[in-house]
Formats: sequence, C-alpha cells, structure tokens
Amino acid sequence: MAKVLIVDDSRLSTSALSNMLQEMGHQILDTAFSGEEGLQKAKAINPEVVCLDMVMPGIDGAETAEKLQAQNRGVKIIMITQKELDVETKGRIKALTYIVKPITRAKLEDGFSNL
Repeated sequence: MAKVLIVDDSRLSTSALSNMLQEMGHQILDTAFSGEEGLQKAKAINPEVVCLDMVMPGIDGAETAEKLQAQNRGVKIIMITQKELDVETKGRIKALTYIVKPITRAKLEDGFSNL
C-alpha cells in the first residue's frame, strides 16, 4: 500500500481522511495544515502520494502541487476539491486523480486504484 502525506487546513478533514486511508491499509507518514508545511514535510519524508486540499490559506493546492512535483520527482498527487476543476487548472496541476468533497471510502478506493 501507499505511503501518504495529507495536506489540508481542516483538522477534521485531515483526521477523517487519515482514518479512512489507514482502514484501507495505507501508511500515513504525516499530516500538514498548509501548503508551505506540506512542502517542508514532503521534502523530509518523500511520500509516494500526497492527498492535497485545493483551497487553503497561503499557497493554494494548485501551487503546492506544482512545487511538490518539482521538489519530489515521481510523487503522485490526489487533489481534493470542493467542486469540479476546469480543464486548464487540471492540466496545470497534473494530479493522478481529483476527488470532489464529500470524501467517501468509495471515492478514495477509486482514486488510489490508479496507483
């Protein structure tokens, strides 16, 4: 299973996502509550997958994804959004998959099946 870093400014969302992924057999390496913190932690722990919220204070998920991909070659991004993203934004982010909230186990299983 995957070694995962979760980046989301909501502690409630982070906790729920962490629990679901652990139940699915994934290893949660760490959590971060901002894009900046996510970049620092990803550099230190080199995750296989980053579950990344799109809307966060500071640098948003799109900018964080671009920086993560430049910093951690081969990292896979699973972008979590409030609404469907436009084609231009998806093209810039190049995430493995996009999950629209609310997050469910079925959506996670589908997203992680692409690994």
